[in-house]
Amino acid sequence: MLISPQEARRILTERTANCLVRVAPDLNLSRYAFQSSNHVVIGDTAVRGYKHKQRWRLDLREIERAAHQLASLDVDLEDLVTACPGPAAGASWRSRIASWMDQAAYVEQAERGCSCEGSGRCDLSESNAEGLGCGLTWEGFAERCGHHVIAGTNPLHLLTWSGRQWMVPAAYAALLDRSEKLERQLAGQASLCSGCGIEVDVWEHRTSSATGFTTLCTSCAAATARPYPGHLAGVVYASLSKRSNADAFLCCVCPAPRRALYWDHCHEHGFVRGPVCASCNTTEAGGWSFTDRPHGVRHLLRCAGCSRTGTLPPHHHARAIRNMIDFEPHPDCGQVPRPRWGRIQEDGSVRFELDCCQDRSLPAAEGLSFVVPAQRVQSLLRSLIEGASEDPPA
Repeated sequence: MLISPQEARRILTERTANCLVRVAPDLNLSRYAFQSSNHVVIGDTAVRGYKHKQRWRLDLREIERAAHQLASLDVDLEDLVTACPGPAAGASWRSRIASWMDQAAYVEQAERGCSCEGSGRCDLSESNAEGLGCGLTWEGFAERCGHHVIAGTNPLHLLTWSGRQWMVPAAYAALLDRSEKLERQLAGQASLCSGCGIEVDVWEHRTSSATGFTTLCTSCAAATARPYPGHLAGVVYASLSKRSNADAFLCCVCPAPRRALYWDHCHEHGFVRGPVCASCNTTEAGGWSFTDRPHGVRHLLRCAGCSRTGTLPPHHHARAIRNMIDFEPHPDCGQVPRPRWGRIQEDGSVRFELDCCQDRSLPAAEGLSFVVPAQRVQSLLRSLIEGASEDPPA
């Protein structure tokens, strides 16, 4: 029996509520959880995701098995092992916990300044009395990272500071070791092309489809779909027939052949731009780095409305002009601050929040910012569009 992610999360949470190793209440069971292997690992149990009619479902039997495995885990709180990564350790659950602590201490210092003795800020390498960096307390760490998840569980309540190192129950450590091994096996299987069986980079060749995620190498993708001829230029998305399947074409943004899944369209003007893969569709909607992609700007201009008005959708403005701005050096240290993010304002200007890596004496709320006037924004966009128009077609 297949159940919804919401029902699966409810069952897992209820069945492990009174256990030492509990399923995280905000466990990610969205479609992104299945992107790397079509499975999500809960404890040391692999649960497969099934996609049907654009909705993800999970097998009730696998969910119950995962809950049972966690509920029956025998955890001795007196039998502890180190949670600290070894000097030559690669990526692991231990290194993830260590990175959470490092990042939380970094943010704490950035927001409130350094509380250590001395004239300058410390380098966060020394542990305080609570085993954390600089002025970070356990309460502050738990507030920032208590929701973080490893193998479907929240590990923080099982961490213990011995006075010299962080420890976790041996049974829980063994569970996380088994989980990592299982994740590596699933990732290895997912890295094989479903067409010819060769091993490829999952993140470059993993594509969403009507039945889930699939791995297709460049050659197999080119053999199963064809280039988009541009026959829907000027067509309004709302008028498309349901029989117009985007997955018959290759993504018209990705430089290497990759099967499309969606018809991308402009939400400002409503015109179809072309077929795109799930990754490009998500990136365009978020406005994160789409204009940094080769021919990304040209693709946005496939909208008849944007092409006619000579501009881009507003949610792309900040990212599009970010690399065209010469930010002034920070007066206190002489370093050029980097833009953390930019937001378009009501008047069409763009406000960038800046971050100086040399001077963290100011709280985040009083940090640096820089506003690009609306007229300057439009001038930069015109230059960007003119340059994109001169590029050879993709």
